[in-house]
Amino acid sequence: MAGIHAARFAKRFLQTAIGLLFLGSVFVGALTVLLGCVLPRLSAIGHLRDQDAGALLMVQFAFAAGAALLVRRNFHWTLVWGYALIALAVLALHLLPKALAIPIIAAYGLGLGLVMTSNSMLVGRIFPGRRGVAIASLNLCWSLGAALTPWLIARTFDLFSVSFLTAIVAVTSALFAAVPFLGGFQRIIDVDLPVEPPAMGATPAVAYFGLLAFLYVGIESATGNWMSSYALRVSTWDLSRSNLATACFWTALLLGRMAAPLILLAIAEERLYLLSACGAVMGGFVLVAAHSGWLVLLGAVLSGLSLAPIFSLIVALFMARAGQPRSSGWVFAVAASGGAFLPWLTGIVSSAAGSLRIGMLVPACSALLLLLLGSRLNSAADAGAPGSLRAGVVPGRG
Repeated sequence: MAGIHAARFAKRFLQTAIGLLFLGSVFVGALTVLLGCVLPRLSAIGHLRDQDAGALLMVQFAFAAGAALLVRRNFHWTLVWGYALIALAVLALHLLPKALAIPIIAAYGLGLGLVMTSNSMLVGRIFPGRRGVAIASLNLCWSLGAALTPWLIARTFDLFSVSFLTAIVAVTSALFAAVPFLGGFQRIIDVDLPVEPPAMGATPAVAYFGLLAFLYVGIESATGNWMSSYALRVSTWDLSRSNLATACFWTALLLGRMAAPLILLAIAEERLYLLSACGAVMGGFVLVAAHSGWLVLLGAVLSGLSLAPIFSLIVALFMARAGQPRSSGWVFAVAASGGAFLPWLTGIVSSAAGSLRIGMLVPACSALLLLLLGSRLNSAADAGAPGSLRAGVVPGRG
């Protein structure tokens, strides 16, 4: 009898821990876009040039990308270390001299990368038969956190002290670091799962789809993280209203990801990719041409809706072409590095030209390149593997 009760308690603890993994993805989604939301305030306080602000974004996303290569086993421990790094970095940024901002943000990015990758790996191991659906749900949780953050910043940033907000983030991170200790993860991790042999022609597919993923994540990151600063400059809005544009972008991204599976019931993956890339190009150039806050909102919504399905489509088409080669992890590492490079390049171009409008040509032109490269998808993807995304076998960024 005691053994039955112990088993029930263990199952409940595991179910609670799994729920907290998904809740943690909401939290990490919020933290990922937090720097971009407060960037206008940081730039004003620290008298930062756009290239300096872009460097901060590059450091965060570059170390997040590098962290993806560090998560190979013991996923529960890398999750703990990730949350611990986030908590320590947030406290250090508030307490230590501002001259140490770069290494502190590097630690913050490293923590984010460890948590996001560990979350995805753990969820994939917990639900091996429904991996695509589970990780897609994790992706939606991440998008929800990203969409809510600009709204929260606009409503609360001036109501509470920086010390209070810092303490909230640090304590929440520390609490999530305790999730693996609820038990059950180690037993799941130790189970050996069958590995699919790599398909022929995997290396060209890794290079091609890695480039597509690099461009996509870079466009998403550059657009989302520079949105508040851009809206502030091309309109008469204050910081709270400029964050509305960022909120609209991430909310549109979230809604687009929810709608994508339904759209795929009617059209093929390649066709949706090309339509989405066309929309992303239009959204990018609407932003560049905007001279009012309302046009910025239009560009933000169009960009978010159009970009929403692209990453999952890239991964689905990659798996249809290359199966699951051992080098597929590099696709995700290269994708994350795009999130570091394009926001930094946007800041560099903006400072050189003296105009953030010119800087926003970086994600707009990258979207155009994404569209042009996508014209090869019919030959890059296996014609005999339709419906790969409809089946739900798509890992996400969670």
